[in-house]
Amino acid sequence: MSTSSVRVLVVDDYDAWRRHICSVLKTQKEIQIIAEARDGLEAVQKAHDLRPDLILLDIGLPTLNGIEAASRIRNLSPQSKVLFISQETSADIVLGALATGAAGYVVKTDVSTELFTALEAVSRGEKYVSTRLADRVSQKASVAGVRPDASIGTFATEGSFLRSARETGHVVNFYTDDAALLDGLSSLIGDSVGAGESAVAVMTSSHRSGLEKRLIAQRFEVSEAINNGRLAIYDADQALSQFMDAVGPSRKRFLLQFGDIVRRARAAAVAKNKRVVIFGEMVAVLWAREQYEAAIRLEGLWNELALTCPFYLCCAYPANGFPETSARDSFAAVCAQHSDVVSRF
Repeated sequence: MSTSSVRVLVVDDYDAWRRHICSVLKTQKEIQIIAEARDGLEAVQKAHDLRPDLILLDIGLPTLNGIEAASRIRNLSPQSKVLFISQETSADIVLGALATGAAGYVVKTDVSTELFTALEAVSRGEKYVSTRLADRVSQKASVAGVRPDASIGTFATEGSFLRSARETGHVVNFYTDDAALLDGLSSLIGDSVGAGESAVAVMTSSHRSGLEKRLIAQRFEVSEAINNGRLAIYDADQALSQFMDAVGPSRKRFLLQFGDIVRRARAAAVAKNKRVVIFGEMVAVLWAREQYEAAIRLEGLWNELALTCPFYLCCAYPANGFPETSARDSFAAVCAQHSDVVSRF
């Protein structure tokens, strides 16, 4: 580390972990911990008020996630360097974090061996990524044709979005072609229900019509699947109206409403693994209304629900909702809530 004093803000909502990080940092006499914060909004406010030299920032924060907080901090305190300390190991999430202009990313389980190495690199103006992630992040950025500090995303086919849906927990697709999206979605739902699983779709009215036409063309018995509970299709606007408040989604009403939906679908499945596949566009509806923070919050609530009601969730946003000239921060914030990302930018 540099011999000059480094003023540090530590941000993490888990008190025991935050205390641990602070105790580690205090072993270095040149590090001065000037403040701690427990959520994203508090971090933004303290960064603005205190202008720290360095911010150690978690991603999974309440109120405002770490990636969105970092984006705001960059505007309010551009001289503050951000080093993410997170348990997330997805290359897409790491790229999303670095896309905010952050100086580095260390996995929490690597802190004991790599934190001070990362701090040295950051103090020299270098970028640092945990050793275990460095190759994957570099390869992912190379595939996308970008630098980790310039953009984010995997440039894959629409089909890979659907394959990812069967392998990971929460997938997002930034699509450019409605027809291709619906073709893939109809195949996913048809295959899932045909295999004895259950499917739930929360869709815009225009997409619902297109999905039902495709399922019927596949000779899929839509009415029968709905009647036996293994297919449920909901209107996204109507579903939102049941749990949205003026300030955003009601956590209690959302978890109650969709917890019941997932549990009913799971009970109706006849396959041994009792899996539920969900396709959701409520977040895209909120995004189109420019309710960006509400959309991010809703993505987080889906993740919370998955802890008690396991399911596979596929979200979809029109790519034109993220103009290239201004998409980086918002794109990164959305990606941070997902386990896999498919982009057609």
